[in-house]
Amino acid sequence: MKNIKTLTPDEIEQLHYFSQQKEDSIVKKRCQCILFSYYGMRVNELMHFFDVDRRSIYNWLIRWEKGKIQAMQDKPGRGLKPKLSIVCQDQVECVQQALYIHPEDRSQRLGHVNNLLSKPVSYDTLRRFEQKLRTIGS
Repeated sequence: MKNIKTLTPDEIEQLHYFSQQKEDSIVKKRCQCILFSYYGMRVNELMHFFDVDRRSIYNWLIRWEKGKIQAMQDKPGRGLKPKLSIVCQDQVECVQQALYIHPEDRSQRLGHVNNLLSKPVSYDTLRRFEQKLRTIGS
């Protein structure tokens, strides 16, 4: 069994601060887990309290030991990447060109966009992206 044995007063203060934040619930959970481990809760108790498996608890404890509070954050780049992004100028130009060529017919716009882009997009994805472009352009 593994527990956090030593924490400095600054680390305890940081963990309390992040465990009371409402925005990022996973960081909140991880910080609470570190604090509870420091206060003497065992891994089995932490598993039941946070409703996660043993591996998750151990990973959180190891992450804390390696990187302290910065390691509690998720790494950037996780999750599903968008098929269309406002940041990608090629995609924006492609959709704007399709809007210019086929202003009335969304199915033709969809075909035009799918012919030009490497990743095919759905009707709804194109519709949402067009709405984003309109709100940014306004």
